[in-house]
Amino acid sequence: KNGNNGAFDADMFSPSHWSIYGTEEQNYAFTLTQYEHSPLARVAKQTGPGKAWHTAGKSVNSLYGTNQTGEVRQYKVTSDGTLSLDGSYPAGRLQKTTVTDEDGHQIESYTDNNDLTVLTVAVDGNERLETYYVYDERNRLRYVLPPEASLQNKTAINTSALDKLAYYYEYDRLDRMIVKRLPGCKPVYMVYDWQDRLVLAQDGNQRTENAKKWSYFVYDSQNREVENGEVITSAASTHQQLQQAAWKQEKYLPAGTKTPLQYMVYDNYQATETVTAHPFTAVSGYSESHHQSATGMITSKKAKVLGTGDWVTTTLYYDDQYRVIQTISGYPQKPLSYVNVTYDFVGNKMKQRETAGTNTMETVYTYDNRGRMLTKEYKWNGASADKISYAYDATGRMNARKYGTRATETLTYNIRGWMTGIESPYFTQMLHYTDGTGTPRYNGNISSMTWKAGGETTLRGYKFTYDGLSRLKNAVYGEGATLASNLNRFNEQVTGYDKQGNILGLSRYGQTSASGYGLIDNLVLSYDGNRLKAVKDNATSGVYGNGFEFKDGANADTEYTYDENGNLTKDLNKKITGIQLNCLDLPEKVQFEGGNSISYLYAADGTKIRTTRVTGSTTLTTDYCNNAIYENGVLTKVLTADGYLTPADAKLHYFMQDHQGNNRVVVDKTGKVEEVNHYYPFGG
Repeated sequence: KNGNNGAFDADMFSPSHWSIYGTEEQNYAFTLTQYEHSPLARVAKQTGPGKAWHTAGKSVNSLYGTNQTGEVRQYKVTSDGTLSLDGSYPAGRLQKTTVTDEDGHQIESYTDNNDLTVLTVAVDGNERLETYYVYDERNRLRYVLPPEASLQNKTAINTSALDKLAYYYEYDRLDRMIVKRLPGCKPVYMVYDWQDRLVLAQDGNQRTENAKKWSYFVYDSQNREVENGEVITSAASTHQQLQQAAWKQEKYLPAGTKTPLQYMVYDNYQATETVTAHPFTAVSGYSESHHQSATGMITSKKAKVLGTGDWVTTTLYYDDQYRVIQTISGYPQKPLSYVNVTYDFVGNKMKQRETAGTNTMETVYTYDNRGRMLTKEYKWNGASADKISYAYDATGRMNARKYGTRATETLTYNIRGWMTGIESPYFTQMLHYTDGTGTPRYNGNISSMTWKAGGETTLRGYKFTYDGLSRLKNAVYGEGATLASNLNRFNEQVTGYDKQGNILGLSRYGQTSASGYGLIDNLVLSYDGNRLKAVKDNATSGVYGNGFEFKDGANADTEYTYDENGNLTKDLNKKITGIQLNCLDLPEKVQFEGGNSISYLYAADGTKIRTTRVTGSTTLTTDYCNNAIYENGVLTKVLTADGYLTPADAKLHYFMQDHQGNNRVVVDKTGKVEEVNHYYPFGG
C-alpha cells in the first residue's frame, strides 16, 4: 500500500483499498472460498470477484463422493496392447468429484487410488459425454476414449471405432513412448538409443511411401541435436529390430541412403564439413563485435529448402550476456538478411534493425520503470515512419494504444481481467458477459457483443446462446443499442453437434439481393470418425455480391479425402483435385480443376520460403525473407508487429483487431481506412 513503507496493514480488506476497480466493484474485489465440513478441507464453493457474481449467487460448486456399482466401466490393456472390457469398478473404488460452474454446467471426474483420472463426464441435460482414460499395470496412459469412442465400446470392444476415434500409446520397458496413434491416423513409431534419445521416427505417410523410410536424428556429446533428415534403410528392418540395434550403440544411424534436412552447430563459429557461418558485420548504433565465447549456444543452423537443392543458413551472434545481437540469414537468390538488436541492462529490447535488400526497418522501444513498453517507433531507411504509445491501468494491464498523433485505441476489462471493450475511431467492440442485451453468462461465455468498423455509424451485434457444454448454438444478429433493428439478417445457428463436438448442421443467413436477406447456407455435414466426409447445402438462395457463403461444388458421398497422417488431400467443394504434402505435413502443391495451382516451398524447419500461384497464363511468385515479402522479385511489404509497411511509399498500415485477433480494419498512418471486415461468429 502506498505510504505504508512496507508495514503490516490490518485494514487491507477495506473496500477503499480496491477503488481502482471502481465504486461498483470495490466491495467485491475478492474471492470467497467455502470448505466442506470434514478434515479433508476440500473446497465446496467458490465465488470469484465481481459484484454480479456475489449479488446473483453465482459460484463454482464442488461435490465429492465415490462411484456407484455399474457407474464406471473398467477397461484393461492386455499384454499385446489390445483393449479389453472387464466389467465395471466396484462401488467405492473411485473418488468422484462433480464441479458445477456458475451457469450450472457440470463436469464429473473419477480418479483411482493412484490419483489417475479414469473418467470425465460432461453433462448436458440428459446427455452424458464420457471420456475414458485407460492405463496399464505401470500406470502409463495407453488409451484415451473420447465420447463417441466410449459409446461404441460400451458393451464390447470395437476396433474400427478405436482406430477412427481413440488415442493409443505404447511404451518400452524403460517407459519411453515407442508408438503413438492419433484418431484417424496411422501409428507413429519411435526408436531410442541407449541414452534415451530419439534417433528414428516413422509416420504413416513415410511407411506407405516406403516401409524403409524413417526420419533420423543425430546428437553430439552434449545430447544436442546436430543433424536430422530422412533415411531409407538398406535392410527391411522392423520397428522392433531397429530398436534392438539402437539400444546397443551410443550413436545409432542404420545403414542406408540418407537425405539430410537440417544441421545445427554450437559453441563456436568454426566452419564444419556441412555449415559455414556468415561473418559478423558491425552496424553503426549497434554492437561493434560479438562475444567470442558462445559455449552452450546454437551458433549456426542450415535448413534444406524441401523439394530443391537450396538451403537456408542462419548464424546467430551473442553479447557477453548470451543474448542474440545479430542474426544473419541467407535465403536462396536473395541478399543476406541481417537482424541486429540492442538491450538495456535488464534485458529489454531497445532497438532492432532488420534489412530487406538495401532497405532497413528499425524499431526503437522505450519502457517505464516496471519494464512495460511505453513507445515503439518504426524507422524506414533511417526516417521515422510512425510511433505507437502505450498506457496501462493500475493493475498493469494495457488500456490504451495511441497511433502517432492521431487516434487512440482504448481497452477495458472487468474485475476478472476479461476484456470488455476495444474502442477507437476505426473499430469499436464491446463484449458483454453478465450485462448487455443477451442472457447473462457468468462462466466466461460471451452473452452478446456489438461493434462498429471503418467509420460506420451502424452499431452491429450478436446475442449468443449455448448448450450445456458451452458450445455455441445460436448467434442472433441485430443492430442498434438494443440489437432490435434489422433482426436476423446475418444469423448463424448450429442445428446439432455429435458426441465428439463436430458440427452436424449449420444454418447461415445473409444478403440475398440488393435489399433482401435470407437463408444462404443450410449445411448438413457428415463424418467418417472425426474426418469431415461431405457437406451438402440445402439452401435455395445464394449470397448477393461478394458476400461470404459456402460453395457447394460437389455432390458426392465422399467430398474430402485424407492421407495416412490425417492431412486433407482433396476438397471437391473447392474444386481442389489434389494436395501434395512434404515430410513436415505442409502443402507442396494445391491443384485445382482447370489447371490453376498454388505451390509452396518450405525450409526443413517449417519456414515458408515461396508461394507460386498459377491462374491461367498468369504466374505470381511471392518470396518470404524474414519479414520482407517480395512479389515477382519486387519488395512489396515488410511485416511489423502491428501490420505492415509498403516500401513504395514508406507508409505504415495498421491492423485493427478484435478480441480474437481477427483483422477487422486496415488503416494507414494517415488514418485512411483501406479495408473493413465483418465476421460471422464461426468465421467468414
